[in-house]
Amino acid sequence: MKIGKEQLLKDIEKSRNTLQTDKLDMSFGEIMSMYEKDEIIINPEFQRLYRWTNYQKTRFIESIIIGIPIPPIFVAEDESGRWELVDGLQRLSTMLTFFGILKTLPEKNNWLLGDGDLIRSLENYKCTELPLKIQLNLKRASCRVEIIKWNSQYDLRFELFNRLNTGGSPLTNQEIRNSLYREISSDFNAFLKKLSNNSTFINLIAVSQEQIDELYLEELVLRFMSLYKNGKNVKSSIAQHMTEFMKNAVENKSFNYGMYEQVFNKTISILAPLGDKTFRAKSHVFSTAVFDTTMIGIAENIHLYGGAKSEKIKAKIEVVKSDEKYQAMTRSGGNNSVQRVRKRLEFSKEIFGTL
Repeated sequence: MKIGKEQLLKDIEKSRNTLQTDKLDMSFGEIMSMYEKDEIIINPEFQRLYRWTNYQKTRFIESIIIGIPIPPIFVAEDESGRWELVDGLQRLSTMLTFFGILKTLPEKNNWLLGDGDLIRSLENYKCTELPLKIQLNLKRASCRVEIIKWNSQYDLRFELFNRLNTGGSPLTNQEIRNSLYREISSDFNAFLKKLSNNSTFINLIAVSQEQIDELYLEELVLRFMSLYKNGKNVKSSIAQHMTEFMKNAVENKSFNYGMYEQVFNKTISILAPLGDKTFRAKSHVFSTAVFDTTMIGIAENIHLYGGAKSEKIKAKIEVVKSDEKYQAMTRSGGNNSVQRVRKRLEFSKEIFGTL
């Protein structure tokens, strides 16, 4: 049902009023000084995602030297007035490492420039080896800082991270979640990592090293946990649902880690004999829809499948992949929408509810 225009305008105004922005033009020298005084914070877990290549770093420094305008960085102001970096990790970290002041990863400091696209003679120069005039020009180079504040109970940092990280090396949703919630507690992050490092699970999923580096296995574990016996609480996109689940879990000191670990490990051990094609659609591409349906279907009926023959389980998964009703739920366009996710979970009960 379409919402009326008057209500739409009210909703837009309400959302706009939750955000306040300000902007400053600062030199990189000033920004680096704030960083050294802990007045601008880069979450340590977030900072480990610094992954620009030497070519990208050199190109950035070269751009500043020749006077190309630099895109703004975005920061969120906390209650104490300090700034937390939201967007601009690669650019700011490049400057910090070039000047040798990055705190959490000192091994990345004092790197050598490569040959530039326009200034090839930059190759093999450290910051301290450049002419003093160039070092000072780098520090004095101007950078626009967009300062974001919000006035609502909903923590908007995830939305800001997600929407603003659109540069050369964007972050995945799971990288953002891990960065945001580690400051509350690292226990849940460690738990996701523990389950995702299960060799049986890794072999069953069979994803690329790049996906592993981007925490895709951890995201799949979180996806499973957020849906297990929790389908009725899917009220937003699956990404938002997973974020809310993780936030609640991190804040819950009585979170039942043991229960989730037991059911997750039991489920993947049941599916392990089926091999790495288990969650792949007819097109041979990994399907999160098949993953959801199969994992939740088995897990929520675990008592039926402990001693089940692999052939019977495989036959049920083939039904999932070929059923016309199911295919209608997984076609392109809104595959992770609320209704499609709920329908898949209902379908999983229908298929896996009996052996």
